[in-house]
Amino acid sequence: MNWKRIAGLSFVTAPLLVLAGWALMRLGGTGGQEPGWTLAHIAWVFNTVMYAVVCVELYRRTKNTTSGGRILATGSLIVGVIGAGCLLIQMVIDLVVGFSTDNRTDMRALSGQIHDLPGVQVAIYDVGPVLLFLALIVQAIHLATQGRATALFAILVTVAVLVNGAELLVEIPLRLAQAGSALILWLAFLPVGRELLRRSPSGSTQAATTTWQTLAGWSLILAPVAQIGGWTLMRLGGNEGVEPWTTIAHSVWLIGFVLLAVACVELYRRVRSRGAGQLLARASLAVALISVAASIAEMLVDLYVLFATDNHAQLKALDQQIRSIPGAESILYGFGTQLVYLGLLVLIIHLAVLKRIRATTLILVLATLALFISYEVLDGPGRQALMPFAVLCMWLALAPLGWRLLKPAAQAADAITP
Repeated sequence: MNWKRIAGLSFVTAPLLVLAGWALMRLGGTGGQEPGWTLAHIAWVFNTVMYAVVCVELYRRTKNTTSGGRILATGSLIVGVIGAGCLLIQMVIDLVVGFSTDNRTDMRALSGQIHDLPGVQVAIYDVGPVLLFLALIVQAIHLATQGRATALFAILVTVAVLVNGAELLVEIPLRLAQAGSALILWLAFLPVGRELLRRSPSGSTQAATTTWQTLAGWSLILAPVAQIGGWTLMRLGGNEGVEPWTTIAHSVWLIGFVLLAVACVELYRRVRSRGAGQLLARASLAVALISVAASIAEMLVDLYVLFATDNHAQLKALDQQIRSIPGAESILYGFGTQLVYLGLLVLIIHLAVLKRIRATTLILVLATLALFISYEVLDGPGRQALMPFAVLCMWLALAPLGWRLLKPAAQAADAITP
């Protein structure tokens, strides 16, 4: 699926998912009854991701002929994506709270515990989501002033956001403003979505393929480098790490996990199996990506803890408070972040069975897994020495695949076998 189709579906579907979530939540009672409450929040998760896609597409449509226009377009995009990220985190928190509790009383207690964490209420629930809708207004008006969108589009987007914001000033039964805002926004987005879906993708297919191969190639090469880079930065301050190295290390790890996700997707794309083999590949990719998502969440939580505290005692206390949330310890710091290596291993074994990689690559991945397991299990002064060797084995396994993707000849042959 190319970008135009993804963007077109996002424009058409995003407001409808808001409306679907509203119906599931409000028509079954003002507080939302199960399973409508959970289904509504799942719909809003997808809707939020689509809103981020909408912001990117609106940015791509701007014609920035002046420095001020470029700054406005880029700033609006950044603010919109940050707002969508805050809204997405809000939906995920609500889902975690719902799955972790058995009744409304426990749900409110756990939700209150999360809201009381420093900065969460302001960033995730009060200010953050508002940024998304303010960015949409700015982007719509900017495009209209450039003649790259109609005045009606800008008016409808602005009215939709203002209607949705009316609930902050006036109590409206069943949150009807949310439904009305979604319908108005759908009327604004529908023509844009239909235009994108009608466009022929042939002209951009080759460019998109080349872009993906470049991204995947560098991801295969640099993902292990980011792992050892973060480890090295942490060791500069001792096993516990000191500032600013701890923050830099977690930022490097965060980038590394994103690159690792891209690498896993590329390995999956090379399987090209059928039947049970393809199902196994999909399951392996799903396990790997879910685990990578948990690792990214861990890095974001750790960075939040670092920014929200002033000393080591506060850091430890806040870290323990987060770990005490049901499921957080296992998902963010236990098996949830370690399953990526299982998914990666199965994909590599699958490629080896199909003879799309050499046996040497498989052996190196097995060595990587053995060293990582030893690192997690052992406890002693020699434990830290295992990490460089584990990452080196991973790099020796993945880097040749990346180099092949970056070579024009390999791109033409559509092969990554070293």
